[in-house]
Amino acid sequence: MKIVEKGTTVSYTAGDIIYRPDFLVQDPGAFLILDGEVEVTRKYTPLQKEVFVHGPGELFGVLEIYTGGTRQTEARARGDVRVIAFTRAQLERNMVADLNFGILAIRVLSKMLRQLNSKIKTLS
Repeated sequence: MKIVEKGTTVSYTAGDIIYRPDFLVQDPGAFLILDGEVEVTRKYTPLQKEVFVHGPGELFGVLEIYTGGTRQTEARARGDVRVIAFTRAQLERNMVADLNFGILAIRVLSKMLRQLNSKIKTLS
């Protein structure tokens, strides 16, 4: 995968909050994990939540930069983590410039939509 539009490399330590629910989605808003793991949690009710673990080479925070408004999830570093933080424009330029990067972003969005649709079915 070739990154043509450089974002900002950011490091986090175990337990650091990358973003929380109700944080306003701002740039940079999408993240590519270089090292470590990030836990993204979506709470539906005080007792119901889903936890997604992302590792090196995976994107997170992508869906929310397209829906706008506030974050619906919390992202927390599971250990030492290094990411590239992208603005929406940087993310899109990378998607256009590198087919593999574009497919990665589409897979992330598709996976999230499948998981959300499954959750909606269980709540109805």
